[in-house]
Amino acid sequence: MMAENTVDILLVEDSEGDAELAMAGLKARNLGSKVVHLVDGDAALEFIFAASVAANGPAANTPRLIVLDLSLSGTDGVEILRQLKEEERTRQIPVVIMTGSANEKEMAECYRLGVNSYVTKPGDARRYSQLVGEIAHYWLVVNCLGQST
Repeated sequence: MMAENTVDILLVEDSEGDAELAMAGLKARNLGSKVVHLVDGDAALEFIFAASVAANGPAANTPRLIVLDLSLSGTDGVEILRQLKEEERTRQIPVVIMTGSANEKEMAECYRLGVNSYVTKPGDARRYSQLVGEIAHYWLVVNCLGQST
């Protein structure tokens, strides 16, 4: 059973335009009601880990899916991914990288660290919005995450 304040999706995206398109895609799939949007890496780490550090308990906020841009101010997306996958309490959270970069070294590093999916943002705004909705639908509705309902 999920808590009333459960976050379904943590969207970490510094581009306001891309974030608006992502939210439109999520709302089109009826998945936009429990989304937190953060614009930098430090805020994302604070959101997930802050309350759990002292208590050594579960992560403060455990989203069911993280959609993560790589080029962020503060802590970048690769470092966020590294910290998420190194920590037992957050390792199981699916992380989907959504980035404008198709850099093969960067992609290989993300997969080595345990990213669940690496997606290059399409240039077409409508397709980008639709793709974010499809990705969230897959991870939150289609895929079995091993959580009891």
